[in-house]
Amino acid sequence: MLLHNNLNSEEKMEKNEIMDRLAAGTLSRRNLLKGLSAAGLGVAMMPYMPGRANAASQATYFTWEGYEVPELHGDYIKKHGAGPEASIFADEGEAFQKIRAGFTPDVAHPCSYNTGLWRDAGILQPIDTNRLSHWGNVVSSLKTIEGTQKDGKQWFVPFDWGNTSVLYRTDLVDIKEESWGLLWDERYKGRLATFAGANETVPYAAVYAGLDPWNMSDADLAKVKKLLEKQRPLIRFYADDETTIEQALASGEIVAATTWNGSATRLKGEGLPVKYMNPKEGIMTWVCGLVLIKGAANPDKAYDLIDAMLSPEAGKFMITDYGYGHSNAKSFDAAGDEAVEAAGLSRDVEGFLKKGVFSKEFKNRDAVLKMFEEVKAGL
Repeated sequence: MLLHNNLNSEEKMEKNEIMDRLAAGTLSRRNLLKGLSAAGLGVAMMPYMPGRANAASQATYFTWEGYEVPELHGDYIKKHGAGPEASIFADEGEAFQKIRAGFTPDVAHPCSYNTGLWRDAGILQPIDTNRLSHWGNVVSSLKTIEGTQKDGKQWFVPFDWGNTSVLYRTDLVDIKEESWGLLWDERYKGRLATFAGANETVPYAAVYAGLDPWNMSDADLAKVKKLLEKQRPLIRFYADDETTIEQALASGEIVAATTWNGSATRLKGEGLPVKYMNPKEGIMTWVCGLVLIKGAANPDKAYDLIDAMLSPEAGKFMITDYGYGHSNAKSFDAAGDEAVEAAGLSRDVEGFLKKGVFSKEFKNRDAVLKMFEEVKAGL
């Protein structure tokens, strides 16, 4: 999932710092451009960066914004002297298409429900878990998520987990019970937001309609489309990242939006009156993780990167700073019960995930994606 970066500090970066972070792979493309602008540099000043990842001296990592930070790659940096070279995607559909078109990172970061799709497209290679020193401490139930194992092989290493729900301003929203229906409340027209990706938006609309989001018939899909079309005029914007949502909630531009656990953790930490909803229809739950890309140029460093991200130290950072769960059971000991509770997480990972509507792949994926794009385009 997408994570928040401190844009204010990055906007003030000096030229040397920008180039150092770019070389270390710890600066996202979007925030790099902000930093270049603040430093009086243009994109033309950037060194040439090839479209394919094969020329990289470090492992290349294709991920959501925020997961490129050095706190998640500590052991890798200690071993190789620098972080992985990160490339950022806004959603998994974009990432999938880019890899199919020839971009070849070493490690990518999809969610579990996309593992089968990516594997069947021939862009993954199986993972030898014997090469991962922390694999034995990974929560058992996360190792066998549907679609992540096939033919006796592991194709996905679980890393982070959490919820998708509605975060709302308690001082600006008046509701009697928590429901996904808030995102269709006419009282807040123009002050609501949701994610721009079908994987994040279509499922909760289906759940709100009383449908199984992963196994929709044509009639079900038509019902969800009508519901999303009804929502569209109420939405101020469709967001590609958490940062946009958090800033709009903080300013009062919007009063409620779909987002992930981390947004609630951060905005509460800033003293804002927000609440992360547990909708009566069911909260969405997910697990994302790491995969090896077929034809990757740096397989040994890829394993070092995955192992570093499975460490308890990386997990502690995920829990305490980002408010997401981590796959290593020892991470909870490192973070402590107070931090786990503050993040709204649980040591009982399987129980936590079962309480919600667990994210899977759409049965009719292409039809779902087409429908949602039509809704956003107003067709």
